[in-house]
Amino acid sequence: MVIPARARKEAGFGRGDVVLVEPEGDGRILLTRLERSKPPGPSNARLVRRKGKHSVIVGGPKIANEQIRQILNDEFP
Repeated sequence: MVIPARARKEAGFGRGDVVLVEPEGDGRILLTRLERSKPPGPSNARLVRRKGKHSVIVGGPKIANEQIRQILNDEFP
C-alpha cells in the first residue's frame, strides 16, 4: 500500500515507523503510529526488501511472537 507523501508528512509518519492498522468500516482504515523509528545503533539488523514478497528484518535480535503480543497488550490494553 502506498501512502501519499503529503499525508505521511501531515500525520508525522516517518520511514521505519511501526503502525497499527485498524479497519473503520465503509472502506476506511485507521493508521496509528505505535513508536517512532530509532536512529541506527550498533545492531547489524537491516531491512531486506524482497520484490513481490513482504520485507523482512535480518541480523537483529530474535523476538518471539509472545513477546510481541505482550508489548502490544501493554501499550494497547
